[in-house]
Amino acid sequence: MKELPKIRPVLRTKNRGGAPKGNRNASKTGLHTNESRARRAAVRLRVQRARQAIACALAAAAREIREMREI
Repeated sequence: MKELPKIRPVLRTKNRGGAPKGNRNASKTGLHTNESRARRAAVRLRVQRARQAIACALAAAAREIREMREI
């Protein structure tokens, strides 16, 4: 009887999505530009400082209320 040839499985790579490697045009515009990243960092810093100021004001108001009740 004749022996059948061995068949190798076909290796398939999964598409990772996004631009192909080495595509310099993909990162020049949009969400990932240095300008956009800097703008988002500045907004994050302002929001963080605003939250800290609000927390400080609330703590001061609570302290005043507590002092008024003690009198």
